[in-house]
Amino acid sequence: MHTSVNCENVNRKLTNNKMSFLYSKLSILIILIILISNSSCLKRKFVYGKSELISVSDTLLNDSSVFVGYIFPINSTTKYPAGHCEVWINSTLNMETNDSAGYYQLKTLPGTYSISCQAKGNEWGELIEETENVKIEKNKKIRIDFYLGYTIE
Repeated sequence: MHTSVNCENVNRKLTNNKMSFLYSKLSILIILIILISNSSCLKRKFVYGKSELISVSDTLLNDSSVFVGYIFPINSTTKYPAGHCEVWINSTLNMETNDSAGYYQLKTLPGTYSISCQAKGNEWGELIEETENVKIEKNKKIRIDFYLGYTIE
């Protein structure tokens, strides 16, 4: 009799442990479902930026060329802090950041380029501004201003 009571206690403990384990697994599953459904409900909106080719001018650059311009937040004249934005010539390693006035300068060789700009830390391709197929000749300075967009959650 003593052995059967002992077996019943062991079986009861095992059943309780199994139930506790199943409840914890079920709780984790419910939490994951809630997290997934909440994150999929987030409707991120983008305020898109733009880029503008402002001017082309002659300059003495020892047969090289330069892209210059300013970077602003879209819908604002506020300047970004120095080093906050990156400007680069696509398909090259040529990249610069803005100064405290929002100004950038990219020296290059004559050719046809696409110039891109984004705020550092940007993780959305929709917020990269680009001016494509800009032909620059030697001793030319081309000004391209960028107006960066942002997200609304």
